[in-house]
Amino acid sequence: MKNKLFASIPSIVFGALIAIAPHTFAYVCKVEKMPMACHWTAQAEIGVGALIAVLGVIALFVAPQIRIGLNIAAVLGALLAIAVPTVLIGVCPGAMMHCHMVARPTLIVLGVLTIIFAAIGIWLDSRPAKRA
Repeated sequence: MKNKLFASIPSIVFGALIAIAPHTFAYVCKVEKMPMACHWTAQAEIGVGALIAVLGVIALFVAPQIRIGLNIAAVLGALLAIAVPTVLIGVCPGAMMHCHMVARPTLIVLGVLTIIFAAIGIWLDSRPAKRA
């Protein structure tokens, strides 16, 4: 039970944070005339974060072997969450812009935390069960 919660709850929380961060506390630039790269990064992170959160919800109801696969998928989703603001789409190039100073580092940290917790979940689920 403890492994099930530890392997799924962090994915749900971090997935939700990845999805809402660019629109709330780590907001990106507002669209005025033409959307900039940070706008599209925020839109992409909604999908990536939702994917990670859904994987966490599914992990609540499956066997440990399947949960290992779901956590591997969460790691890949977190790598995508890191790649979107850094390599794939990016954010505004201005070093003093909020999306560059806050949104990008926030998404990177959330992605790294998701990877760490998913890796721990994989390790917990792959250990043999203790005999009482």
